[in-house]
Amino acid sequence: MSSLKSRRKPDSQGEPKSNIKSYQESLENQAWRSIASTYKKGYLYINSDLRKYGLTPPQYTVLRTIWRSSSGLLPMNEIGKEMVVTFANITTIVDNLEKMKYVRRVRDERDRRVVRVQLLPKGTRLVGRIYSSHQEEIGKLMSSLKKSELGSLIDFTDRIKERISSKEDEQDSKKVGESGR
Repeated sequence: MSSLKSRRKPDSQGEPKSNIKSYQESLENQAWRSIASTYKKGYLYINSDLRKYGLTPPQYTVLRTIWRSSSGLLPMNEIGKEMVVTFANITTIVDNLEKMKYVRRVRDERDRRVVRVQLLPKGTRLVGRIYSSHQEEIGKLMSSLKKSELGSLIDFTDRIKERISSKEDEQDSKKVGESGR
């Protein structure tokens, strides 16, 4: 089986030509792409670990979020704050977890519009089994960094998130200003 490189025609120095246009990326773009590709690789790795338990990462995040709450019962919108998915996707995730008997929906007695998700005993047992294993796997992935580097990484990514939030706030302000015209 020949590799993709060996099928490319060599350039004047005998190196295979790349089909990707070469250009100089800014350091900022290189850093952004590094963050994105690291996330993608990590997500795929963790996804394969969670598949052993029959869960997707978003399903595990829902279960873990409820498990970490003081009551074991959270409104859907609070779960959504922890997720990187739309509200419609949270509904689908909870539907599937309900079918697996890990959670159940509970209507708020005072406000029927509020739907809470409760972790059932089967879900509690599963999260308990996964949590320590999952933390260990993440620890292995992050072990290439020293504690001080991990702290710096958190600081750096927090600063990026703050910048993104300020840009979102600017966009929202512009939309409000434009709608008032």
